[in-house]
Amino acid sequence: MIRYPRRGETVPRPPVPLRGGKKGNARKEREHNAPHLASGDKDKLKFGLYKHDDVRQALHQLFGRKCVFCESSLLGTQPGDIEHYRPKGEASVLDPASGKHRPISAGYPWLAASWSNLLLSCADCNRPRRQVDGAGAVRVMGKSCLFPLADEKARAATPWAVRREAALLLNPRRDDPDLHLAFTDEGGITARRGEGGASARGAATITCCGLDRAELVEMRLRHAKTVMAAIRHIILALEQGREPDDDLDDLLALLAPHSSYVAFTRHLVRTHLSPYLDKLGLAP
Repeated sequence: MIRYPRRGETVPRPPVPLRGGKKGNARKEREHNAPHLASGDKDKLKFGLYKHDDVRQALHQLFGRKCVFCESSLLGTQPGDIEHYRPKGEASVLDPASGKHRPISAGYPWLAASWSNLLLSCADCNRPRRQVDGAGAVRVMGKSCLFPLADEKARAATPWAVRREAALLLNPRRDDPDLHLAFTDEGGITARRGEGGASARGAATITCCGLDRAELVEMRLRHAKTVMAAIRHIILALEQGREPDDDLDDLLALLAPHSSYVAFTRHLVRTHLSPYLDKLGLAP
């Protein structure tokens, strides 16, 4: 997972389906839903704007058509799920006893058509199902409507109260995942440890999205072979006094934000190319 800064986004909010203002579509959807939310008549709720083709295309462009959670490419395999960071319907937490999702609030319906609340996810990170993790244990993985908080007493029931929430799930459009997630050379992922211990936000994100599922760990390990080949060739060229032009270009392409597994690639570069980063002009 990497950060996609809100400032400087090159992809603006799709103007037609998510238009704001008094006469905007997003406002009309909220106004339609308000009385049904108040009465509890969920069957009459309408949440269609976020699924508009223009929204999907804009998200594909913004996130490089890859899952924002695991960074797997969606090209040629699946269209990708348009996922709400804060769930538009019931918000859930994981029940530690059963390992299943337990609804805990009515969610955040007012954010259903909010551009800043929309993400692009693969089916495995989003849809809950039983999967095997890197340690061989079987558990339910997939974000779906999961949205754990550090303090459930601060759970927002109205738009203005959202600012009081301390979300545990990392938001790649706002947070820096590198502060909370760490990798092993074998493709494993853990919550990054600091002075206060392991990051609670990193641990929650790994658990909710299944970022340690066995098949994903295997995909990162395969990716490591490509990255490490470029790194070894670069080191050899530098030690022989040659410019590593082509191999450096290959590595820079693997570090581009829209490439797959960029966070893991950065880990491998920091770990194995650290003595040469200044000479190559690469940030640590």
